Amino acid sequence: MGEIDLANLDALEEKINRAAELINRLRQEKIALEQENKELKEKINSLYINKEELLKEIETLKVEKERNEDSNKAREEIKGKIEEMLGKFDELDI
Repeated sequence: MGEIDLANLDALEEKINRAAELINRLRQEKIALEQENKELKEKINSLYINKEELLKEIETLKVEKERNEDSNKAREEIKGKIEEMLGKFDELDI
């Protein structure tokens, strides 16, 4: 009966050792996953910030484009009026 108890004790010790190794490995994996999760959250936050900055830049560029288009229209109108005035001078035959 002593050998059976010793064999059972050895088997139990082996199971406990494997369980302890498994727990340690899972703990390390958990730490690595938590670190990776933290890094990914930081990247996501950075991307959201970059997105907001880009959206503001797009709005600024749209406003600038509209101003340029307005300026171009004004220039074309001025050009047309100057050409019209020059045409009148040409008609005068001075």
